Amino acid sequence: MISRQTSRLLGGLFLFLIFLCCACSTGEIDNFEGIRIESDLRVSYVGVRIVLVDGNQQPLIWGSSILSPEVGLSALHPSEIITEAEIHSLQNGEKHKQVFSGQLYNLRWSRIIGTDTRILAGEIPHVMIDEDRERDTQRGILTVTIRTEKQGPFTDTITRARIYTRSLEVYGL
Repeated sequence: MISRQTSRLLGGLFLFLIFLCCACSTGEIDNFEGIRIESDLRVSYVGVRIVLVDGNQQPLIWGSSILSPEVGLSALHPSEIITEAEIHSLQNGEKHKQVFSGQLYNLRWSRIIGTDTRILAGEIPHVMIDEDRERDTQRGILTVTIRTEKQGPFTDTITRARIYTRSLEVYGL
């Protein structure tokens, strides 16, 4: 038989665990209200950095204000974040042809070097980007949308992202 004191202790512990479970908002990133994207051209892929921002367009920082891998009871893994990316080539400064539509590859948490700014980094391999021989620049329009089970969708666009490593002169055009 359980003593009265042990029964109270177990009851208090049970209530504390229920409170703790209700207080944790698993699957949500605190203060997450939008994104800002940046990109750079690499040898084998277009690198995409997604800066998570709050309602004032201020970057979220690495720390207790955001759920992250290996932090707290309710970490949000990159596999729980759905990404959609589109790239359009340019001709005469206008959107021309869709040359990529799909998810970002190798999605991972990262930070901007020298800061506490939290980012998601991903890639679009060059082999996945269609060639457009009618384009007149190496640049294009990159649009990225992300969402989680409980937040989003959030979208941002870069209108002059470098997407091609080779100019049209390589093709004799």
